[in-house]
Amino acid sequence: MKVATKFALAFLVCGLLSVLVYSSVAATREAQSMEETVAEDLASLGHTLSVSVLAVWERDGETRAVELVRYTDRDERIEARWTWLDVEANSPLAPRAGRDITDGVRLGRVRTWVKVRPTGERVVFAYLPLLRPGQRPAALELSRPLVARSRVFWTEVREQLVASTGVAAFATFLAVVLTSWIVSRPLAEVAEQARRIGAGDLSHRLATKGSDEVSSLVHDLNAMCDQLRDARTRADDEGAKRIAALEQLRHADRLRTVGTLASGIAHELGTPLAVIAMRAKMIASGEVPKEEAPDSCKIIAAQADRVTSIVRQLLDFARRRIPKRAEAELRELSERAASLLSTLAKKSNVRVVVDPTSEPVRANIDASQIEQAITNLVINAVHAMPNGGTVTVATRNTRAAPPSDPDAERACAVIEIRDEGAGIPEEHIGRIFEPFFTTKGVGEGTGLGLSVTHGIIEDHEGWMTAKSAVGKGSTFTLYLPV
Repeated sequence: MKVATKFALAFLVCGLLSVLVYSSVAATREAQSMEETVAEDLASLGHTLSVSVLAVWERDGETRAVELVRYTDRDERIEARWTWLDVEANSPLAPRAGRDITDGVRLGRVRTWVKVRPTGERVVFAYLPLLRPGQRPAALELSRPLVARSRVFWTEVREQLVASTGVAAFATFLAVVLTSWIVSRPLAEVAEQARRIGAGDLSHRLATKGSDEVSSLVHDLNAMCDQLRDARTRADDEGAKRIAALEQLRHADRLRTVGTLASGIAHELGTPLAVIAMRAKMIASGEVPKEEAPDSCKIIAAQADRVTSIVRQLLDFARRRIPKRAEAELRELSERAASLLSTLAKKSNVRVVVDPTSEPVRANIDASQIEQAITNLVINAVHAMPNGGTVTVATRNTRAAPPSDPDAERACAVIEIRDEGAGIPEEHIGRIFEPFFTTKGVGEGTGLGLSVTHGIIEDHEGWMTAKSAVGKGSTFTLYLPV
Protein backbone atom coordinates (compact mmCIF):
# COMPACT_ATOMS: atom_id res chain seq x y z
CA MET A 1 0.00 0.00 0.00
CA LYS A 2 1.39 3.41 -0.98
CA VAL A 3 2.27 6.08 1.57
CA ALA A 4 -0.34 8.43 0.14
CA THR A 5 -3.07 5.81 0.51
CA LYS A 6 -2.00 4.99 4.07
CA PHE A 7 -1.94 8.68 4.95
CA ALA A 8 -5.36 9.27 3.39
CA LEU A 9 -6.92 6.31 5.21
CA ALA A 10 -5.36 7.39 8.50
CA PHE A 11 -6.60 10.93 7.89
CA LEU A 12 -10.10 9.66 7.09
CA VAL A 13 -10.26 7.41 10.16
CA CYS A 14 -8.99 10.16 12.46
CA GLY A 15 -11.43 12.60 10.88
CA LEU A 16 -14.40 10.27 11.34
CA LEU A 17 -13.42 9.56 14.94
CA SER A 18 -13.11 13.27 15.60
CA VAL A 19 -16.48 13.92 13.98
CA LEU A 20 -18.08 11.13 16.01
CA VAL A 21 -16.70 12.50 19.27
CA TYR A 22 -17.67 16.04 18.34
CA SER A 23 -21.13 14.91 17.23
CA SER A 24 -21.65 13.06 20.52
CA VAL A 25 -20.71 16.10 22.56
CA ALA A 26 -22.74 18.42 20.34
CA ALA A 27 -25.78 16.11 20.48
CA THR A 28 -25.59 15.94 24.29
CA ARG A 29 -25.41 19.72 24.49
CA GLU A 30 -28.25 20.04 22.00
CA ALA A 31 -30.46 17.78 24.13
CA GLN A 32 -29.66 19.81 27.25
CA SER A 33 -30.17 23.08 25.39
CA MET A 34 -33.55 21.90 24.09
CA GLU A 35 -34.72 21.02 27.61
CA GLU A 36 -33.62 24.42 28.87
CA THR A 37 -35.37 26.14 25.96
CA VAL A 38 -38.61 24.22 26.58
CA ALA A 39 -38.42 25.08 30.30
CA GLU A 40 -37.88 28.78 29.53
CA ASP A 41 -40.77 28.80 27.04
CA LEU A 42 -43.00 27.04 29.54
CA ALA A 43 -42.03 29.53 32.29
CA SER A 44 -42.68 32.45 29.93
CA LEU A 45 -46.13 31.09 29.05
CA GLY A 46 -46.81 30.44 32.70
CA HIS A 47 -45.83 34.02 33.60
CA THR A 48 -48.36 35.42 31.12
CA LEU A 49 -51.06 33.01 32.34
CA SER A 50 -50.32 33.66 36.03
CA VAL A 51 -50.92 37.40 35.54
CA SER A 52 -54.32 36.66 34.05
CA VAL A 53 -55.19 34.13 36.76
CA LEU A 54 -54.28 36.57 39.56
CA ALA A 55 -56.37 39.28 37.95
CA VAL A 56 -59.42 36.95 37.67
CA TRP A 57 -58.88 35.70 41.26
CA GLU A 58 -58.84 39.24 42.56
CA ARG A 59 -61.82 40.38 40.52
CA ASP A 60 -64.10 37.33 40.26
CA GLY A 61 -62.91 35.05 43.02
CA GLU A 62 -61.05 31.83 43.45
CA THR A 63 -63.58 29.64 41.58
CA ARG A 64 -63.37 31.65 38.37
CA ALA A 65 -59.55 31.63 38.58
CA VAL A 66 -59.48 27.84 38.93
CA GLU A 67 -61.85 27.55 35.95
CA LEU A 68 -59.49 29.70 33.86
CA VAL A 69 -56.65 27.30 34.69
CA ARG A 70 -58.77 24.30 33.73
CA TYR A 71 -59.73 26.01 30.50
CA THR A 72 -56.07 26.45 29.67
CA ASP A 73 -55.49 22.71 30.40
CA ARG A 74 -57.36 21.83 27.21
CA ASP A 75 -54.10 22.22 25.24
CA GLU A 76 -52.91 18.64 24.52
CA ARG A 77 -49.24 19.59 24.62
CA ILE A 78 -49.31 21.51 27.92
CA GLU A 79 -50.92 20.39 31.16
CA ALA A 80 -52.02 23.22 33.55
CA ARG A 81 -52.98 22.71 37.21
CA TRP A 82 -53.99 24.89 40.16
CA THR A 83 -52.02 23.78 43.21
CA TRP A 84 -52.00 24.82 46.87
CA LEU A 85 -48.68 25.18 48.57
CA ASP A 86 -50.01 24.57 52.07
CA VAL A 87 -51.53 21.12 51.58
CA GLU A 88 -50.08 17.67 52.21
CA ALA A 89 -48.05 16.03 49.48
CA ASN A 90 -50.71 13.32 48.95
CA SER A 91 -53.46 15.88 48.23
CA PRO A 92 -54.85 16.00 44.65
CA LEU A 93 -54.07 19.73 44.54
CA ALA A 94 -50.53 19.39 45.92
CA PRO A 95 -47.56 20.27 43.64
CA ARG A 96 -45.77 17.27 42.15
CA ALA A 97 -42.39 18.83 42.87
CA GLY A 98 -40.51 18.43 46.11
CA ARG A 99 -40.05 20.87 48.98
CA ASP A 100 -36.85 22.29 47.49
CA ILE A 101 -38.96 23.59 44.56
CA THR A 102 -42.09 24.69 46.46
CA ASP A 103 -40.11 26.57 49.10
CA GLY A 104 -38.69 28.83 46.40
CA VAL A 105 -42.16 29.32 44.92
CA ARG A 106 -43.50 30.41 48.37
CA LEU A 107 -40.91 33.17 48.23
CA GLY A 108 -42.30 34.40 44.91
CA ARG A 109 -39.79 32.78 42.57
CA VAL A 110 -40.49 31.02 39.29
CA ARG A 111 -39.03 27.51 39.37
CA THR A 112 -38.63 24.79 36.74
CA TRP A 113 -38.05 21.07 37.24
CA VAL A 114 -37.54 18.01 35.04
CA LYS A 115 -39.08 14.76 36.21
CA VAL A 116 -38.21 11.31 34.83
CA ARG A 117 -41.21 8.98 34.94
CA PRO A 118 -40.87 5.19 35.53
CA THR A 119 -41.43 4.67 31.80
CA GLY A 120 -38.32 6.73 31.11
CA GLU A 121 -40.31 9.67 29.77
CA ARG A 122 -38.95 13.09 30.76
CA VAL A 123 -41.41 15.88 31.69
CA VAL A 124 -40.55 19.53 32.37
CA PHE A 125 -42.49 21.42 35.04
CA ALA A 126 -42.80 25.19 35.58
CA TYR A 127 -44.18 26.64 38.82
CA LEU A 128 -45.47 30.21 38.88
CA PRO A 129 -46.38 31.69 42.30
CA LEU A 130 -49.99 32.86 42.85
CA LEU A 131 -49.60 34.88 46.04
CA ARG A 132 -52.13 37.40 47.39
CA PRO A 133 -52.00 39.14 50.72
CA GLY A 134 -54.26 37.39 53.23
CA GLN A 135 -54.95 34.46 50.89
CA ARG A 136 -53.70 30.88 50.87
CA PRO A 137 -50.44 30.46 48.92
CA ALA A 138 -51.10 28.87 45.56
CA ALA A 139 -49.09 28.15 42.42
CA LEU A 140 -49.72 27.56 38.76
CA GLU A 141 -48.15 24.24 37.62
CA LEU A 142 -47.49 23.83 33.93
CA SER A 143 -45.93 20.63 32.52
CA ARG A 144 -44.96 19.40 29.10
CA PRO A 145 -43.42 16.07 27.92
CA LEU A 146 -39.96 16.34 26.39
CA VAL A 147 -38.74 14.59 23.27
CA ALA A 148 -36.62 11.57 24.29
CA ARG A 149 -32.98 12.51 24.76
CA SER A 150 -31.83 9.48 22.77
CA ARG A 151 -33.94 10.58 19.84
CA VAL A 152 -32.52 14.09 19.96
CA PHE A 153 -29.02 12.65 20.43
CA TRP A 154 -29.09 10.28 17.45
CA THR A 155 -30.84 12.79 15.21
CA GLU A 156 -28.10 15.31 15.90
CA VAL A 157 -25.36 12.71 15.47
CA ARG A 158 -26.82 11.57 12.16
CA GLU A 159 -27.03 15.12 10.82
CA GLN A 160 -23.47 15.88 11.96
CA LEU A 161 -22.10 12.66 10.43
CA VAL A 162 -23.82 13.22 7.09
CA ALA A 163 -22.43 16.72 6.81
CA SER A 164 -19.00 15.87 8.17
CA THR A 165 -18.59 12.74 6.03
CA GLY A 166 -18.93 14.79 2.89
CA VAL A 167 -16.35 17.26 4.13
CA ALA A 168 -14.03 14.43 5.23
CA ALA A 169 -14.35 12.69 1.84
CA PHE A 170 -13.39 15.86 0.02
CA ALA A 171 -10.53 16.51 2.43
CA THR A 172 -9.32 12.91 1.99
CA PHE A 173 -9.30 13.31 -1.78
CA LEU A 174 -7.23 16.47 -1.45
CA ALA A 175 -4.93 14.68 1.02
CA VAL A 176 -4.35 11.82 -1.46
CA VAL A 177 -3.55 14.22 -4.30
CA LEU A 178 -1.29 16.45 -2.21
CA THR A 179 0.47 13.53 -0.51
CA SER A 180 1.14 11.87 -3.87
CA TRP A 181 2.62 15.09 -5.17
CA ILE A 182 4.54 16.17 -2.07
CA VAL A 183 5.55 12.80 -0.54
CA SER A 184 5.00 9.76 -2.79
CA ARG A 185 6.72 11.07 -5.93
CA PRO A 186 9.90 12.23 -4.12
CA LEU A 187 9.97 8.99 -2.12
CA ALA A 188 9.69 6.97 -5.34
CA GLU A 189 12.76 8.81 -6.64
CA VAL A 190 14.56 8.10 -3.35
CA ALA A 191 13.63 4.39 -3.62
CA GLU A 192 14.94 4.25 -7.20
CA GLN A 193 18.17 5.88 -6.06
CA ALA A 194 18.47 3.32 -3.24
CA ARG A 195 18.09 0.52 -5.80
CA ARG A 196 20.86 2.07 -7.90
CA ILE A 197 23.12 2.22 -4.86
CA GLY A 198 22.30 -1.39 -4.04
CA ALA A 199 23.28 -2.33 -7.60
CA GLY A 200 26.61 -0.52 -7.16
CA ASP A 201 25.85 2.61 -9.25
CA LEU A 202 27.16 5.55 -7.21
CA SER A 203 27.33 8.06 -10.07
CA HIS A 204 23.71 9.29 -10.08
CA ARG A 205 22.62 12.22 -7.89
CA LEU A 206 19.09 13.44 -7.07
CA ALA A 207 18.12 17.10 -7.39
CA THR A 208 17.50 18.78 -4.01
CA LYS A 209 14.37 20.95 -3.93
CA GLY A 210 13.04 22.82 -0.92
CA SER A 211 14.00 22.42 2.72
CA ASP A 212 11.54 19.84 4.03
CA GLU A 213 12.27 16.38 5.46
CA VAL A 214 12.23 14.69 2.03
CA SER A 215 14.74 17.22 0.70
CA SER A 216 16.91 16.57 3.74
CA LEU A 217 16.69 12.83 3.03
CA VAL A 218 17.72 13.40 -0.61
CA HIS A 219 20.65 15.56 0.52
CA ASP A 220 21.80 12.88 2.99
CA LEU A 221 21.41 10.18 0.32
CA ASN A 222 23.61 12.15 -2.09
CA ALA A 223 26.18 12.65 0.68
CA MET A 224 26.07 8.91 1.41
CA CYS A 225 26.79 8.18 -2.27
CA ASP A 226 29.85 10.42 -2.13
CA GLN A 227 31.05 8.74 1.06
CA LEU A 228 30.45 5.26 -0.37
CA ARG A 229 32.32 6.16 -3.54
CA ASP A 230 35.27 7.44 -1.49
CA ALA A 231 35.12 4.37 0.75
CA ARG A 232 35.04 2.09 -2.32
CA THR A 233 38.08 3.87 -3.76
CA ARG A 234 39.94 3.50 -0.47
CA ALA A 235 38.88 -0.14 -0.16
CA ASP A 236 40.06 -0.87 -3.71
CA ASP A 237 43.41 0.79 -2.99
CA GLU A 238 43.79 -1.03 0.31
CA GLY A 239 42.74 -4.32 -1.30
CA ALA A 240 45.33 -3.88 -4.04
CA LYS A 241 47.99 -3.06 -1.43
CA ARG A 242 46.96 -6.07 0.64
CA ILE A 243 47.12 -8.39 -2.34
CA ALA A 244 50.54 -7.00 -3.27
CA ALA A 245 51.76 -7.45 0.32
CA LEU A 246 50.44 -11.01 0.43
CA GLU A 247 52.11 -11.83 -2.85
CA GLN A 248 55.39 -10.37 -1.61
CA LEU A 249 55.09 -12.42 1.57
CA ARG A 250 54.39 -15.59 -0.40
CA HIS A 251 57.28 -14.87 -2.76
CA ALA A 252 59.58 -14.34 0.23
CA ASP A 253 58.36 -17.64 1.63
CA ARG A 254 59.15 -19.34 -1.71
CA LEU A 255 62.63 -17.86 -1.67
CA ARG A 256 63.12 -19.09 1.89
CA THR A 257 62.06 -22.55 0.74
CA VAL A 258 64.47 -22.31 -2.20
CA GLY A 259 67.25 -21.54 0.27
CA THR A 260 66.26 -24.60 2.27
CA LEU A 261 66.29 -26.74 -0.86
CA ALA A 262 69.54 -25.34 -2.20
CA SER A 263 71.88 -27.45 -0.04
CA GLY A 264 70.15 -30.70 -0.99
CA ILE A 265 69.97 -29.81 -4.68
CA ALA A 266 73.62 -28.71 -4.68
CA HIS A 267 74.57 -32.20 -3.52
CA GLU A 268 72.36 -33.75 -6.17
CA LEU A 269 73.97 -31.59 -8.87
CA GLY A 270 77.42 -32.77 -7.78
CA THR A 271 77.08 -36.29 -9.22
CA PRO A 272 76.09 -35.38 -12.81
CA LEU A 273 78.63 -32.55 -12.87
CA ALA A 274 81.38 -34.94 -11.76
CA VAL A 275 80.40 -37.39 -14.51
CA ILE A 276 80.43 -34.58 -17.08
CA ALA A 277 83.82 -33.32 -15.94
CA MET A 278 85.36 -36.79 -15.86
CA ARG A 279 84.08 -37.75 -19.34
CA ALA A 280 85.19 -34.42 -20.80
CA LYS A 281 88.71 -34.83 -19.39
CA MET A 282 88.94 -38.40 -20.71
CA ILE A 283 87.96 -37.24 -24.20
CA ALA A 284 90.37 -34.30 -24.06
CA SER A 285 93.29 -36.45 -22.87
CA GLY A 286 92.65 -39.11 -25.48
CA GLU A 287 91.98 -41.81 -22.92
CA VAL A 288 88.73 -42.63 -24.69
CA PRO A 289 89.17 -44.37 -28.03
CA LYS A 290 87.67 -42.53 -30.98
CA GLU A 291 85.03 -45.19 -31.50
CA GLU A 292 83.82 -44.75 -27.84
CA ALA A 293 83.82 -40.95 -27.95
CA PRO A 294 80.19 -40.71 -29.20
CA ASP A 295 78.98 -42.81 -26.25
CA SER A 296 80.84 -40.56 -23.82
CA CYS A 297 79.30 -37.50 -25.47
CA LYS A 298 75.85 -39.05 -25.07
CA ILE A 299 76.55 -39.61 -21.37
CA ILE A 300 77.71 -35.97 -21.02
CA ALA A 301 74.52 -34.74 -22.80
CA ALA A 302 72.25 -36.91 -20.59
CA GLN A 303 73.91 -35.63 -17.41
CA ALA A 304 73.69 -32.05 -18.70
CA ASP A 305 69.95 -32.51 -19.31
CA ARG A 306 69.61 -33.83 -15.78
CA VAL A 307 71.38 -30.76 -14.37
CA THR A 308 69.24 -28.47 -16.54
CA SER A 309 66.04 -30.18 -15.36
CA ILE A 310 67.00 -29.84 -11.69
CA VAL A 311 67.95 -26.17 -12.06
CA ARG A 312 64.83 -25.37 -14.11
CA GLN A 313 62.60 -27.03 -11.49
CA LEU A 314 64.18 -24.93 -8.74
CA LEU A 315 63.96 -21.72 -10.77
CA ASP A 316 60.34 -22.38 -11.70
CA PHE A 317 59.50 -22.75 -8.04
CA ALA A 318 61.34 -19.52 -7.05
CA ARG A 319 60.13 -17.37 -9.96
CA ARG A 320 57.53 -14.66 -9.15
CA ARG A 321 54.35 -15.24 -11.16
CA ILE A 322 51.20 -13.23 -11.65
CA PRO A 323 48.39 -15.06 -9.79
CA LYS A 324 46.32 -16.83 -12.41
CA ARG A 325 43.78 -19.59 -12.03
CA ALA A 326 43.49 -22.39 -14.52
CA GLU A 327 42.39 -25.98 -14.49
CA ALA A 328 45.14 -28.22 -13.10
CA GLU A 329 45.60 -31.85 -12.08
CA LEU A 330 46.34 -32.01 -8.35
CA ARG A 331 47.97 -35.44 -8.38
CA GLU A 332 50.53 -34.29 -10.97
CA LEU A 333 51.12 -31.16 -8.90
CA SER A 334 51.70 -33.30 -5.80
CA GLU A 335 54.16 -35.57 -7.67
CA ARG A 336 56.13 -32.56 -8.90
CA ALA A 337 56.40 -31.15 -5.36
CA ALA A 338 57.42 -34.55 -3.99
CA SER A 339 60.13 -34.84 -6.63
CA LEU A 340 61.45 -31.37 -5.82
CA LEU A 341 61.63 -32.13 -2.10
CA SER A 342 62.93 -35.71 -2.27
CA THR A 343 66.62 -34.72 -2.06
CA LEU A 344 66.03 -32.47 0.98
CA ALA A 345 64.01 -35.23 2.62
CA LYS A 346 66.72 -37.86 2.06
CA LYS A 347 69.15 -35.81 4.19
CA SER A 348 66.74 -36.35 7.12
CA ASN A 349 66.17 -40.00 6.21
CA VAL A 350 62.59 -39.15 5.13
CA ARG A 351 60.75 -40.43 2.08
CA VAL A 352 58.18 -38.22 0.32
CA VAL A 353 55.66 -40.31 -1.60
CA VAL A 354 52.37 -39.76 -3.38
CA ASP A 355 49.72 -42.23 -2.23
CA PRO A 356 49.30 -44.75 -5.10
CA THR A 357 45.57 -44.93 -4.38
CA SER A 358 45.15 -41.19 -4.99
CA GLU A 359 42.50 -40.22 -7.50
CA PRO A 360 43.18 -37.89 -10.45
CA VAL A 361 41.62 -34.65 -9.23
CA ARG A 362 41.12 -31.54 -11.36
CA ALA A 363 40.43 -28.09 -9.95
CA ASN A 364 40.48 -24.46 -11.07
CA ILE A 365 43.50 -23.15 -9.13
CA ASP A 366 46.66 -21.07 -9.24
CA ALA A 367 49.04 -24.02 -9.67
CA SER A 368 52.16 -22.20 -8.38
CA GLN A 369 50.39 -21.12 -5.18
CA ILE A 370 48.97 -24.59 -4.47
CA GLU A 371 52.42 -26.09 -5.15
CA GLN A 372 53.84 -23.62 -2.63
CA ALA A 373 51.18 -24.68 -0.09
CA ILE A 374 52.02 -28.39 -0.58
CA THR A 375 55.78 -27.64 -0.35
CA ASN A 376 55.38 -25.71 2.92
CA LEU A 377 53.42 -28.57 4.50
CA VAL A 378 55.87 -31.25 3.31
CA ILE A 379 58.89 -29.28 4.60
CA ASN A 380 57.14 -28.89 7.97
CA ALA A 381 56.49 -32.65 7.97
CA VAL A 382 60.17 -33.37 7.23
CA HIS A 383 61.23 -31.08 10.10
CA ALA A 384 58.78 -32.90 12.38
CA MET A 385 60.54 -36.27 11.74
CA PRO A 386 64.20 -35.93 12.91
CA ASN A 387 64.41 -39.72 13.18
CA GLY A 388 63.15 -40.33 9.66
CA GLY A 389 59.89 -41.72 8.33
CA THR A 390 57.48 -41.23 5.46
CA VAL A 391 55.49 -38.19 4.33
CA THR A 392 52.47 -39.19 2.25
CA VAL A 393 50.63 -36.84 -0.11
CA ALA A 394 47.18 -37.98 -1.21
CA THR A 395 44.46 -36.46 -3.43
CA ARG A 396 40.79 -37.32 -3.74
CA ASN A 397 37.34 -35.98 -4.54
CA THR A 398 34.75 -35.65 -1.74
CA ARG A 399 31.86 -33.63 -0.41
CA ALA A 400 32.50 -31.53 2.67
CA ALA A 401 31.30 -28.44 4.54
CA PRO A 402 33.51 -25.71 6.05
CA PRO A 403 33.70 -25.63 9.88
CA SER A 404 32.12 -22.16 9.86
CA ASP A 405 28.98 -23.41 8.05
CA PRO A 406 28.33 -27.13 8.64
CA ASP A 407 25.16 -27.07 6.49
CA ALA A 408 26.88 -25.74 3.34
CA GLU A 409 28.16 -29.05 1.99
CA ARG A 410 29.72 -28.91 -1.47
CA ALA A 411 31.94 -30.85 -3.88
CA CYS A 412 35.63 -30.42 -3.02
CA ALA A 413 39.06 -31.40 -4.31
CA VAL A 414 41.17 -32.59 -1.36
CA ILE A 415 44.93 -32.65 -0.82
CA GLU A 416 46.08 -34.48 2.30
CA ILE A 417 49.62 -34.46 3.77
CA ARG A 418 50.33 -37.08 6.46
CA ASP A 419 53.53 -37.47 8.47
CA GLU A 420 54.85 -39.81 11.18
CA GLY A 421 56.47 -37.10 13.23
CA ALA A 422 56.37 -35.86 16.83
CA GLY A 423 52.87 -34.34 16.49
CA ILE A 424 51.51 -31.00 17.74
CA PRO A 425 50.54 -30.53 21.42
CA GLU A 426 46.83 -29.89 21.93
CA GLU A 427 47.43 -26.46 23.49
CA HIS A 428 49.19 -25.32 20.28
CA ILE A 429 46.82 -26.74 17.67
CA GLY A 430 44.56 -23.68 17.81
CA ARG A 431 47.41 -21.26 17.06
CA ILE A 432 49.36 -22.99 14.32
CA PHE A 433 47.90 -20.78 11.55
CA GLU A 434 48.87 -17.54 13.31
CA PRO A 435 51.68 -15.58 11.57
CA PHE A 436 55.12 -16.04 13.20
CA PHE A 437 53.88 -18.72 15.62
CA THR A 438 56.32 -21.65 15.68
CA THR A 439 57.40 -24.40 18.04
CA LYS A 440 60.76 -24.89 16.26
CA GLY A 441 64.05 -23.79 17.75
CA VAL A 442 65.68 -20.45 17.01
CA GLY A 443 66.88 -20.32 13.39
CA GLU A 444 64.85 -23.36 12.35
CA GLY A 445 61.68 -21.62 11.24
CA THR A 446 59.98 -18.23 10.76
CA GLY A 447 56.43 -19.26 11.69
CA LEU A 448 55.13 -18.08 8.29
CA GLY A 449 54.78 -21.38 6.41
CA LEU A 450 51.41 -22.47 7.78
CA SER A 451 50.10 -18.89 7.83
CA VAL A 452 50.98 -18.42 4.15
CA THR A 453 49.47 -21.78 3.28
CA HIS A 454 46.27 -20.91 5.16
CA GLY A 455 46.03 -17.61 3.25
CA ILE A 456 46.53 -19.33 -0.11
CA ILE A 457 43.72 -21.81 0.58
CA GLU A 458 41.39 -19.01 1.77
CA ASP A 459 42.11 -17.08 -1.45
CA HIS A 460 40.89 -20.17 -3.30
CA GLU A 461 37.65 -19.98 -1.21
CA GLY A 462 38.63 -23.18 0.57
CA TRP A 463 39.68 -24.15 4.07
CA MET A 464 42.21 -26.37 5.77
CA THR A 465 42.11 -28.54 8.86
CA ALA A 466 44.79 -30.08 11.07
CA LYS A 467 44.68 -33.24 13.16
CA SER A 468 47.58 -34.36 15.32
CA ALA A 469 48.49 -36.84 18.02
CA VAL A 470 51.67 -36.34 20.01
CA GLY A 471 54.17 -39.07 19.12
CA LYS A 472 52.07 -40.41 16.23
CA GLY A 473 52.12 -37.68 13.60
CA SER A 474 49.94 -35.01 12.01
CA THR A 475 47.56 -34.75 9.07
CA PHE A 476 46.87 -31.52 7.21
CA THR A 477 43.92 -31.53 4.82
CA LEU A 478 43.34 -28.85 2.15
CA TYR A 479 39.77 -28.45 0.81
CA LEU A 480 39.36 -26.65 -2.53
CA PRO A 481 35.71 -26.22 -3.63
CA VAL A 482 35.22 -27.44 -7.17
